[in-house]
Amino acid sequence: MTVVEGQRRFAAPPERVFALLTDPDIIASAMPAVREHTVVDRDHWNAKVKLPLPLAPSITIRFAVLDRRPPEHAALHAQGGGVNVTSTFDLEAEGEGTLMHWRTEIKLSGLLSRFAGPGLDAVSRHQAARTLDAVERAL
Repeated sequence: MTVVEGQRRFAAPPERVFALLTDPDIIASAMPAVREHTVVDRDHWNAKVKLPLPLAPSITIRFAVLDRRPPEHAALHAQGGGVNVTSTFDLEAEGEGTLMHWRTEIKLSGLLSRFAGPGLDAVSRHQAARTLDAVERAL
């Protein structure tokens, strides 16, 4: 298992940041390999992902918001194709903005487990930054 964590400040109130962090359109737009996504309900969506490997098939990743406590906390889970990711975040008002603390746990299985190691930490941090950048752009 790989664990990455960090914090980020946003120039918006926690309610707005929370809404974007749990928005399937924002999350899907930040993932470079997503070809399409389908919203099942406000807490569940599926994304078709094409792995950047030659001859790799598309896989479906199922997303769920597990612990929704607006505007301060949520846990999101993504699973499929050998990927099992749980991310949590806590938001607190900071003046007119928001301070976010986040933590992500990544477990890979099957063929993807070969990619686990020190490099997974850097890839995970890069993807977290992409997602949080997408939230920032949407603000």
